Amino acid sequence: MDKTHATLEQNVLKQTVRFDNFFGSVKPEHLRQTKYELRWRTSIRAEQGKSLFLGTTLRANFALSKISERLRIFIAGENEPGLTTPSLPEDPGNPGFDRTTPTTHFTSTELRYELIQKPSLNIFLGTGFRLKLPFEAFARSRLQYTRNLGDISLMRVAETFFVKNTDYLGETTEFSLERLFGTTLLRWSNAGTASEEIRGLEWGSELSLFRQLSSKSAITLRGGVYGNTSLSGPVQNYLLSALYRRNFLRSWLYYELEPQVSWPRNFGGNHHAILACTFRLEVVFRGTTAH
Repeated sequence: MDKTHATLEQNVLKQTVRFDNFFGSVKPEHLRQTKYELRWRTSIRAEQGKSLFLGTTLRANFALSKISERLRIFIAGENEPGLTTPSLPEDPGNPGFDRTTPTTHFTSTELRYELIQKPSLNIFLGTGFRLKLPFEAFARSRLQYTRNLGDISLMRVAETFFVKNTDYLGETTEFSLERLFGTTLLRWSNAGTASEEIRGLEWGSELSLFRQLSSKSAITLRGGVYGNTSLSGPVQNYLLSALYRRNFLRSWLYYELEPQVSWPRNFGGNHHAILACTFRLEVVFRGTTAH
């Protein structure tokens, strides 16, 4: 396992460096690092009333500093089981990650240029495409502002504007508050997306509690409520979940166990509980060139 992991890690780095060197132009006295991080997940999900479902997820982040210190390439492939489980948008404006309830599997690639990268302010421009039929391209701009509210609390506000080649315009507003209690973090997160595709406001609010159990393990408790103004009823789904994550055997190997219960709204306007449990195995690959 160690030998295979190390070989794959170095092969990906070699190809990334080759790409960066081919398109980049840097003077020897200003050598910069080329680096990447790739996470590969395999999941199995058991859900009440359904058979077992297997899925996989791949997410990669490439920093091509020899081309530009502000340039990043992001690649994501999602075939995760439980796509009907609601959550706040993971990456607003990026198709597949921009909805509270994803409905299809997807693979997308994005080229991102960071205008400002500071602890309190992050602004970037991104453009990319989603591998699907019909072909879907997108462009977006995102601003995130972080403000400390004392030594143990902070506030985050973010705004994303996006457009797709399918003539869909939209924006996502995010707001969150965090407070630290020793090794426990309490976070209240909110997001709302309005677009021509949704034809309304899709919103969600979550309260999460993160607790570090050891240097290799942590647990997250989450409760959420989600809705869409273009549909009947003020609330479309409720969710309660617990996530246990642990690093084991090797520094690059993790597993997660996530039991959950959700109450989606049916056609009759009622909310019936659905139990589910997901197990994930994650392998991490990282590579960085030396100066």
